[in-house]
Amino acid sequence: MFGIPVETREEISEEIEKLRRAGAGVIKVMASGLVSLKEPGRVTAGGFDSDELLFIVQEAAKYDMGVMAHANGERAILAAAKAGVRSIEHGFFMTERALDVLARNSVFWVPTVGALQRAARSPAASDAAERFAAELIRDHLSLIHRAHHTGVLLAVGTDCMLPDPGYRAAYEAELAYFEESGLSRDEVKTIACEGGARLLGI
Repeated sequence: MFGIPVETREEISEEIEKLRRAGAGVIKVMASGLVSLKEPGRVTAGGFDSDELLFIVQEAAKYDMGVMAHANGERAILAAAKAGVRSIEHGFFMTERALDVLARNSVFWVPTVGALQRAARSPAASDAAERFAAELIRDHLSLIHRAHHTGVLLAVGTDCMLPDPGYRAAYEAELAYFEESGLSRDEVKTIACEGGARLLGI
């Protein structure tokens, strides 16, 4: 579900080469685990460390491929941004310090608010998990607003895997979250169109 597991740099290089041959222009890597709904406030184990992320970015650059990083928690976000990834996907537990690094390094942030909301509303999630997610989302929204007004590059994403019949609803919900953060509708349209195009190199 989350990609191809690799253990050595040789395996990393081989997988990047396979993706290039398959026509990929961008690859996504795990720089952290997931936001835990079983242990609210924690990020599950997993993800490449800072040296591995730097190696991945350098290997991908040989083929003019960008790297997007699934990253939650300040440590993973900072490691990915400093390694030169094109974007931080999710970025839950974002901090102002991390936002400063994203701005300085021209790294995009794709906040995917709805991804956490959908997970917290699933039948498997507890009431405590839903309450925790609501608090985290409030913090996330305030940081989206701050990010935009401090020069962090933003783009809109849903974390849905296409084809997905619920994609349109998820995307429209994401636009609404950006507005809920305090951005104007015109600002959100610009982020959705121009930000997405710049992130994807279109």
